[in-house]
Amino acid sequence: MSRLVCVALFLAVFASPAAMANDHGDAERGQVLYQTCIACHQADGRGNEALNAPNLLGLQDWYILRQLQNFSSGVRGSTRDDVYGQQMRPMAMQLQNDQDRWDVIAYLNTLK
Repeated sequence: MSRLVCVALFLAVFASPAAMANDHGDAERGQVLYQTCIACHQADGRGNEALNAPNLLGLQDWYILRQLQNFSSGVRGSTRDDVYGQQMRPMAMQLQNDQDRWDVIAYLNTLK
């Protein structure tokens, strides 16, 4: 991976002001949407080391949002060397829009 790509990916994790402005999600709806995530991230959100699925608790809301956006858009998970991204990308694509993502984030915040 080139240095330019590495820098671009690094900068992509920072939330834009627009993304940070809408931090309101529906935790009940998020719980329903999160059912797809349980297989890897477990019901408690603490992840599964055997699957290399990270703990989602304690992460910043903007970071989770940006990563879900990156998986959905192909910034993550579209190259051959991003094996875990390739696993996550189809799951993230089930969240149709940022409201779905915020709802999942709101649910994750209830687990903290």
